[in-house]
Amino acid sequence: MKRARQTSLRRQLIVRMLSMMLPLFILLWVIAYFSSQYFINAAFDRSLIRRTFALADRVEVLHGKVQVDLPVAARELLVFDQEDLLFHSIANPAGHVIDGEPDMLQLPGHKSIRPGQLIVYDGIKDGEKVRVTAFGLSLKGTSAHGTALVQVGETLSHRSAMAGRATLAIVIPMLLMTLTAAIAIAYGVGRGLEPLSRLRNRLSARQAFDLSPVPLEETPAELRPFLDEINSLLQRLSEAVESQSRFVADAAHQLRTPIAGIRAQAEAALSGARHEDAQHALARIARSAQTMGDLVQKLLVLARVDAAENTLRLSRLDSVDVVREVAREWVPPALGKGVEIGFDMRDSEAWIMGDAQLLREMLANLIDNALRYGGTRITLTVRRTEQGVAWQVADNGPGIPEAQRAAVFAPFHRLSGSVDGAGLGLTIVQRIAHLHDAKVHLATGEGDLGLVVTIVFPAAPVGA
Repeated sequence: MKRARQTSLRRQLIVRMLSMMLPLFILLWVIAYFSSQYFINAAFDRSLIRRTFALADRVEVLHGKVQVDLPVAARELLVFDQEDLLFHSIANPAGHVIDGEPDMLQLPGHKSIRPGQLIVYDGIKDGEKVRVTAFGLSLKGTSAHGTALVQVGETLSHRSAMAGRATLAIVIPMLLMTLTAAIAIAYGVGRGLEPLSRLRNRLSARQAFDLSPVPLEETPAELRPFLDEINSLLQRLSEAVESQSRFVADAAHQLRTPIAGIRAQAEAALSGARHEDAQHALARIARSAQTMGDLVQKLLVLARVDAAENTLRLSRLDSVDVVREVAREWVPPALGKGVEIGFDMRDSEAWIMGDAQLLREMLANLIDNALRYGGTRITLTVRRTEQGVAWQVADNGPGIPEAQRAAVFAPFHRLSGSVDGAGLGLTIVQRIAHLHDAKVHLATGEGDLGLVVTIVFPAAPVGA
């Protein structure tokens, strides 16, 4: 069996924060790289343009002929560069080169240049990338006519070296910044999760049966809702454990009484000298055994009802059929006690969502209570209402005083002066009703006689 892969909250937070920051840093690197390229190119282009204008200033016209007056020192300065190859070309209005490179790069698109226009473009010369500026020198006002073309170019070695150095100068600090941010994030996340570590230590130090609330002191606000839910769960669990403990104690006490009675009656039967005394003792033993059997049966039913809270599967049932079947089962024992059971069916169908076995057990407990405490007639009623489907079990017995109706749902509660019983019937009824989202109501019957138990179920949705 493969173990479930455990995920670390600390690792998730670090990964998510870095995954959000890394694209930002990469974007900044890209922006910095292209920005450095732009400004380096702009600086070199300005230098190239100044060379072009300086060369254009040396162009003059004598007797209608375009000439270049460029001293040797100026010519050497024009072409001197430690890293790049510089070259130039000056062409007269007819397109003949009068100075410089004879095979100069043509203008982009092979278009002509206007007077006073400056063009900067890229090209390839002798297998190397070059950057070229072209200036249209107007000869207006001289003895020549047209526009001379002045071009100055250079290779890109110096530019590329500068761009590489600038990129390293930007990327290395940003890389260090990224690593520093990653370390800071890891440290900050670790410090931020320290309250969770302290909470874990407090919980691990608790005893197994310590269900007291978790202290909220020194806990971040983000953990308060989580701890509130834990404390609410602990409170419910504590109440459930306490209720279960009380129930076990009460059950032990209830079982102890008939067991002690059986033992006492058995000893009396064994020590009795007369046959009649032994018969009376055996009869009392039989009654005590029956009482204990009823109690054990109801305890088992109650345990099954409690266990069904997490495993209950409801299905669509016609409650008319359920009540009719249970009524038929109880007619013979009721007639044996001189009690008449009537079935009042107000509707032909009354569909609810429920567990048929639990519903039969609930109705059986109501009929059993009515037989024990009721009068001479029990009436079962099923009808549809605005709230859903209502079941009623009514008898004409002494009923339950209104002041005691809330208490009769508690386990092992018996009315003062009542007949023998386990005191669990209405407890089972209420818990089964709760499992079915039903409500139980107790009321006095007609003529202020008897007890009417009404259970209202939600109606089953159509097509469920």
